[in-house]
Amino acid sequence: MKKTTIALLLLSLTFLNQSALAAMSLDKIILYLDDTPDARQDIVVTNPDPETLYLRTEIFRVDNPGQPDERRVRVVDPKEFKLLVSPSKAVLASGERKRFRLMSLERGLEQEKVYRVTFRPVVGDIKTERTALKILVAYQALVFVQPKDGQYQLELEDSDGGWVIKNTGNINVEITDLKHCTDTGECHSIEGGGRLYAGAGKVLDSNISGGFLELLARGRETRKLQLPLK
Repeated sequence: MKKTTIALLLLSLTFLNQSALAAMSLDKIILYLDDTPDARQDIVVTNPDPETLYLRTEIFRVDNPGQPDERRVRVVDPKEFKLLVSPSKAVLASGERKRFRLMSLERGLEQEKVYRVTFRPVVGDIKTERTALKILVAYQALVFVQPKDGQYQLELEDSDGGWVIKNTGNINVEITDLKHCTDTGECHSIEGGGRLYAGAGKVLDSNISGGFLELLARGRETRKLQLPLK
């Protein structure tokens, strides 16, 4: 019997000469918590594969999110754990679902904290008469821990003849359906959408002038905003 096991991070497929999928699914990948006691949410992981899934979690703190010097730092020192995941390890039989609880210990925040939690399969043996290659996929959940009364604030700044849209608030916001509209109400889509973290900005199409920007701002709720181009 030949047996070969190879693990690759962050994407998952399993091949046994013929392809056999080894996968898992998460019921959500973006979570919002606040800085109050007992703030928590659950992620449900499902194993649809015929093989048993051995799973562990890893917590990364995102420093300076959305900035040129953004860093992802794995949290391993117990003194630095401000986000807890329980359980940290699990074994899921075929078809089984497991609930992972995420709880924040952050208190009195002035600006949101950003974390990424990796759900990483642990390599098991593949038993086959042929050489086998096993590639495992890890999934990451994006976790925002926000001040209880946190708000985003979008502003436009004139920069070297162009425009920059900035978030001067203390929580992130996702911008979609960004349009430039003239004073007569005629609108056309422009580039510049995406997630905008607190303190970060995005350069917009330099050819726009006059009228206003129309956009959808998505956080815990969705709002349509209009920002005048003065």
